[in-house]
Amino acid sequence: MPNKPTKKDRREASKQARLEAQVRARKQRRGRFLYGGIGGAAFIGLIIAIVIFSQTKPINIASLNAAAKSAGCGSIETFPNLGQQHVAIGTIVKYNSNPPTSGSHYPVTTGTVPAPTGVHTSPIQNEIQVHNLEHGHIGIQYTAALSTDIRDALESFTRSRDTFTFMAPRDTPPSETLNPGVELAFSRWGMLVECSSPTNADSVVAFATKFYNAFEGLGPEGGIAGTPIQGG
Repeated sequence: MPNKPTKKDRREASKQARLEAQVRARKQRRGRFLYGGIGGAAFIGLIIAIVIFSQTKPINIASLNAAAKSAGCGSIETFPNLGQQHVAIGTIVKYNSNPPTSGSHYPVTTGTVPAPTGVHTSPIQNEIQVHNLEHGHIGIQYTAALSTDIRDALESFTRSRDTFTFMAPRDTPPSETLNPGVELAFSRWGMLVECSSPTNADSVVAFATKFYNAFEGLGPEGGIAGTPIQGG
């Protein structure tokens, strides 16, 4: 029969548990610091051979940027986090990227949280789509300049992943347009990829797949599946 732990044994066990908890906390802080520090393009260029981690998913930024280049897109852009405050429906929010990648947004849209996902036929208001990004969704938005074959391929891609992806046109002046010269944009919380010269459907879908696989479900509020829009 094992001996009953003494008071000293219990104190030692408690001390060891506290030390282990402190070590785990330090590791978590280091991980958050590393992820938060991948900001500018100059620094990204220095991590070509480095695999970083966000939550539980390995994210190879160099591989993503290579796929983006093959698709006729720019490198991943990162933007300062504007927070995630809920504001009253009707409030117009100023964002620091186009499309937006973080910031205040509406809490509920037509009774669905987040907003409907899948293929939309009209633009999605900024203050609505940011709520989706908050819950780990991927945004795909385009202008009329995007070729039909690429758009069709991306619509098929979106329908096959329609609980964590939304796709919509973004070409209604003056407020819901992409930046000048940009035909296609991919967004997630804090990050944006703009495509000025999309090459072909296969390359664009290959990048979309990598982008989705890297970031799907990763948002500050955790992954919450959306409900695909009816008729999309």
